[in-house]
Amino acid sequence: MAARAWLAAGGLKITQTGGDAHVLPTANPDQLILFKQKQVDAVWTVEPWVSSLELEAHARVLIEEPDAVTTVLVAGVRFLDANRDQLRKFVAAHRELTEWIKANSGEAQRMIREELAAETRTRASTELLEHAWKRIVVTDEVSRQTLDKFMATAQSVGFFRGAPDLSRLIEKP
Repeated sequence: MAARAWLAAGGLKITQTGGDAHVLPTANPDQLILFKQKQVDAVWTVEPWVSSLELEAHARVLIEEPDAVTTVLVAGVRFLDANRDQLRKFVAAHRELTEWIKANSGEAQRMIREELAAETRTRASTELLEHAWKRIVVTDEVSRQTLDKFMATAQSVGFFRGAPDLSRLIEKP
């Protein structure tokens, strides 16, 4: 979505076939090989895939969005209403885990390496994770302003037709 919005803001017509620029949705583990084989000219991705492209394909970062939100914890209204105590415990555990990750980056990186290997069948080196870790911001907070920007971007490229009410999306326990 962010790539489409950035390209469109530059005046390009974005399509999967034809147009000024082609955007090819690609699984993160596949991006490196496509880039190395020159089947794609650029990749818009997240860590640790950015670092993989830099270290293994000598790619260069052209655009960084350090405040971009990549993962948000959300729950439906029905679930919230029916499971408020359970949700509070989950959010507390999430906050505790977030603080643990911040305080134990080496162990967290080791666990991430193991999880990446299990999920993607791709081995991430210690060097790769250390390089990527410098760009990753681990937090349990998201601002309304950031969500508004995300929604405006999604709307600008046709992901949403209307503007949903975001005022109830952030709830503080």
